[in-house]
Amino acid sequence: MTRLCRSLIALLVAWPLLAAADELTLRPDHPDVYVVVRGDTLWDISGRFLDKPWHWPELWGVNPQIANPHLIYPGDRLRLVMTADGPRLVRDGATGGPGSLGPKVRATPLDTAIPAIPLRHIRAFLEEAVVLHSNRSADFAYVASAADEHLAVGGGDRVYGRNTAAQEGEQLDIFRIGDAYKDPETGEQLGYNGLYIGQAKVHKTGDPTTLGVTRSRREVLAGDVLIPADDALLQASYVPRAPAAPVRGHIIGVIDGVSQIGQHSVVVLSRGKRDGLELGNVLQVGQVPPPIHDPIARQQVQPPSDPAGTVLVFRLFDRVSYALVMTATRPMHVLDEVSSP
Repeated sequence: MTRLCRSLIALLVAWPLLAAADELTLRPDHPDVYVVVRGDTLWDISGRFLDKPWHWPELWGVNPQIANPHLIYPGDRLRLVMTADGPRLVRDGATGGPGSLGPKVRATPLDTAIPAIPLRHIRAFLEEAVVLHSNRSADFAYVASAADEHLAVGGGDRVYGRNTAAQEGEQLDIFRIGDAYKDPETGEQLGYNGLYIGQAKVHKTGDPTTLGVTRSRREVLAGDVLIPADDALLQASYVPRAPAAPVRGHIIGVIDGVSQIGQHSVVVLSRGKRDGLELGNVLQVGQVPPPIHDPIARQQVQPPSDPAGTVLVFRLFDRVSYALVMTATRPMHVLDEVSSP
């Protein structure tokens, strides 16, 4: 047994599992055995067994403190068993003991492991989306001017930047300051949408800094801001779970600009790090119906919201977060409520 496997087993034994907010509830039509296929996610598989898929850490016996809980692969045969701690999924032939999907030495590449959520739907938003704290270009590193006399600046052109501490060869993402995100209840400005323009590489440091535009989606303009590229965002692991403390907020935007929001849409939430949200937190969406008029009391009354689905937080900012719609039982809209499930 390798040292890595021994360490991982020790971690699984030493750290307790995340406590469930309520008991695991199995679907009445759950299978007893399931064979994993390519394209599955842990959320999808857990949804075949549980009414609330975000409780999959308890169902799988996965410790959320482990950085990479992706321990199953296409072709694995999963079996539902009852233990003293409730229902658990075990992999036939697993080395972690009853009720566990313990580590198993295999020669399969890591990138074939089953992910927790469908990463293809969020990859572009990890690379090309940001919430800015200010609407003033001077508060960031920014593009001051084109280095060459072009009517339009794009890929292959040079630009000059100011306020940047980037080193030669460093990659910077280019964003344009967009509309403000506001809390619909308080009116507080929570940040500004950053519209992705492209990417540039530092050719020569100094003030101004000389950069070469390596990729562009739109024309680069003076005033566009420069943010260091962060490849670590693509390596994030997600353990779906309810927030540690109650959270209530709203959907305040949808990235692709559609009016109706469905499964696998990416939405902007009016809550972030300062509100206690963490990566992987699952929130319930409530569709807010229009107010009704009570002719007896002569007043407008707001009916309670109707459950519309669930979202999972995959990118965090201080006062705002991005979330992926995991389930949608009815169309969602901007200003619908989100709350702890």
